[in-house]
Amino acid sequence: MTPEQEEFDRRFQAARASAFGRWTPLLRALGVDGKVLNRRNQPCPIAACGGTDRFQYTDKFGDGNYVCRACGVGGGFKLLMGYFGWNAGTALRRVEQSLGLLPASPQAPGPLKDARRLVHRILSESRTITSGDEVDRYLRFRGVGMDGYPDMLRLHPALGYYELDPSGGKPKLVRNYPALVAVVQDQGGQVVSLLRTYLQDGRKALGAESKKLLCGGVNGAAIRLGEPAGELSVCEGVETGLAIRKRTGQPVWVGISASNLERIWIPDQVTRLRIYGDNDADAMFDGQAAAYGLARRYMKCCRHGEGHQAEVFIPRSAGADWANVSERHAAHEDLAA
Repeated sequence: MTPEQEEFDRRFQAARASAFGRWTPLLRALGVDGKVLNRRNQPCPIAACGGTDRFQYTDKFGDGNYVCRACGVGGGFKLLMGYFGWNAGTALRRVEQSLGLLPASPQAPGPLKDARRLVHRILSESRTITSGDEVDRYLRFRGVGMDGYPDMLRLHPALGYYELDPSGGKPKLVRNYPALVAVVQDQGGQVVSLLRTYLQDGRKALGAESKKLLCGGVNGAAIRLGEPAGELSVCEGVETGLAIRKRTGQPVWVGISASNLERIWIPDQVTRLRIYGDNDADAMFDGQAAAYGLARRYMKCCRHGEGHQAEVFIPRSAGADWANVSERHAAHEDLAA
């Protein structure tokens, strides 16, 4: 084995170990359609395979596992290569970047400017959430309505929802929906992305496909529902964050996904960190792993060691997050801090 091959194998094994048990959110973050990952029989998404119901994503062994009766079995890396047409080096590099194992590669000026321009346009078209509007109706339906919402959450009255055109591969406008727009900020407070939740009649417009992150590469960025002093709460979802904020009155930062929550940036002034993880006992424990992974990293990386505290809270029911708890009006004991 050449030195180059040895280095590639070292990186591959490190990335595989880091991704273990986290492939489902990782594949979503890298752009794999959520329908592919729904664990149901379906056409194979790998190019030149197809069929009708020969493929099933299972993640049975925590490696992003899938089974196809035509092209065989595989894991997350093989799925990425087949789905996007990437070679092994590209797949490894994208996984490393998403896991924070490599610094994000510089983007071409054109696409970067286009993304920034789109973020600016969407924000300029959005407005403050007010009582009775579509976002307020949705959040009250979820049990997390408030008299006033954090500035980083906004309403877009008619935001375009796009899907890839199967014939040309280009985004095609499906229709415009009202949307909850959440601002994602990096360590320096710069806006790096937007999380859009498409709504209709006070509900999610498109089920599991209603939430779309405008662009990837968030790498520890967060949706900031308040600014911390000595205490900070963190969680995965916006609705969960509002449930926690409403119950505790503390500032909450939203990590968007389990994989990003685990590497979310925590300011130096925070000495007490509360981590509200999702109960993913029915899905390889991704939520629990991310919550405890963040707690471990925070305590090990504290500059002074002493005087810092990390607490992890997980809902009792498998498949539940704290927004679900709030909806069921069962948060009185569970959310006590």
